[in-house]
Amino acid sequence: MTSSDIKLSKTLENGIEFSCQMCGDCCRGLEEGEVYLYQDDIVRLTQSLNITRKSELKKFAKKYFKIIDDTFFWKEPGEERGKTYKFKTLGFKFTGDDEHCHFLKDNICSVHEKRPLLYA
Repeated sequence: MTSSDIKLSKTLENGIEFSCQMCGDCCRGLEEGEVYLYQDDIVRLTQSLNITRKSELKKFAKKYFKIIDDTFFWKEPGEERGKTYKFKTLGFKFTGDDEHCHFLKDNICSVHEKRPLLYA
């Protein structure tokens, strides 16, 4: 199957537009959202926080990151049945009653310039 064979829903076919409104909503889970982390996000964030040693990175990761169990459903066009895929990814731990990211300070991201780029 090539990428041209993949059909997206109407809501996704033109991509998802997002621009930061500096409201802090993305930085709160409230049992609905996650902030996913990828290698480039971690490198950018740890460089900005001057985390250089492996032992510092491990300590930082244990304190602020979590494993997210996630799924997505895929059905080939024209097929009757699809399949649910399960995967694990890395994300920020949220804390407090409003489930906020540790880096949210006074409703502003304290690492905004180096923040992760993918929210869900």
